[in-house]
Amino acid sequence: MCVSNSWFPRGLTSFFRGEYHRLVKQGCKLRRVFFAATFFFLILPPGSRIAWAQVSEQAYVERIGSLLDAARNDAALAEARRAVEQYPKSSTLQQLLGAACFKQGLRTEARQAFRRAMELDPTVAQNYFNLALVDLSENSYAAAAKSLEKYLSLQPGNAQARVLLGRAYHNLNRTLPAIEQFQKALELAPHLPLAHYHLGYAYQSQGNLTAALAEYREEMKQNPGFANAYWLGGNIELGRRNLEAAENLFRGALSVQAKAVEAEYGLARVFVARKQLAQAEQALRRVIELKPDHLEAHYALARTYQQLGKKQEAEREYRIVAELHARGGNRQSGIAGQHP
Repeated sequence: MCVSNSWFPRGLTSFFRGEYHRLVKQGCKLRRVFFAATFFFLILPPGSRIAWAQVSEQAYVERIGSLLDAARNDAALAEARRAVEQYPKSSTLQQLLGAACFKQGLRTEARQAFRRAMELDPTVAQNYFNLALVDLSENSYAAAAKSLEKYLSLQPGNAQARVLLGRAYHNLNRTLPAIEQFQKALELAPHLPLAHYHLGYAYQSQGNLTAALAEYREEMKQNPGFANAYWLGGNIELGRRNLEAAENLFRGALSVQAKAVEAEYGLARVFVARKQLAQAEQALRRVIELKPDHLEAHYALARTYQQLGKKQEAEREYRIVAELHARGGNRQSGIAGQHP
């Protein structure tokens, strides 16, 4: 028995949201199974006791799946550990143990359980997908790519897996294979959330801004609540001096994520470009409220104060810029500083 991709517990990947279904259809209630166990197991003939053991394993599967479904992760983990102790050669229970561990942030134990599940049954595609999720959560992109390649050799029609493989490739600076995976994902699922965004991001990293902007706008249509597509598109429009279009996109990002730092900073840059210094000052101060060590915002604010004739304020901001430089402040500029 294997855990289907549609069941895999919510939260195991930050990239895909949505509902999922239970692992198996509910059969006998666990209460009924356990109350009956002490009596019926004793009266079963020897040849039937193997069948009873299989039902008991199935009950574990159902119980752990129900607990994970209800976000009772502590109980699910305890139950999964008991289950694999009783059935150490069950690939399905090892997989569920891995899922429970991962939900609890126990990545090393999760990886061990998923690998054990693969050893027990290397034909189950889901095990490779699960292992890839653990590797991606630790930015182990080469290992994740290897697992996803194996998964897709068994399940080539999974669009989500192709997006994940594309992300792994892109982070390994394999941009062309990444683009190919994103395109294949969209062929399989044209409305898949984040697929257009990641394709646009890959195009932008190549300098193909026209194609990138088109993909960001498509993501906005398919996934209007995702702020990154708006402000990344706004950056492109700002770079082209399309200030009105840029402002609209930055405001669009802020309408779905009120404290989006990059959108606030983009809006401030629009005001600076228009010489609207009072508005620029207010916007830059909002950026710094959200992110006090935003070096570029402090520098832009210092320049703005200079132009407003606020000498003391400008000197203060320049001192902050120098302090941030001295502390090795994290300066993230342009596409290289963003992480999809």
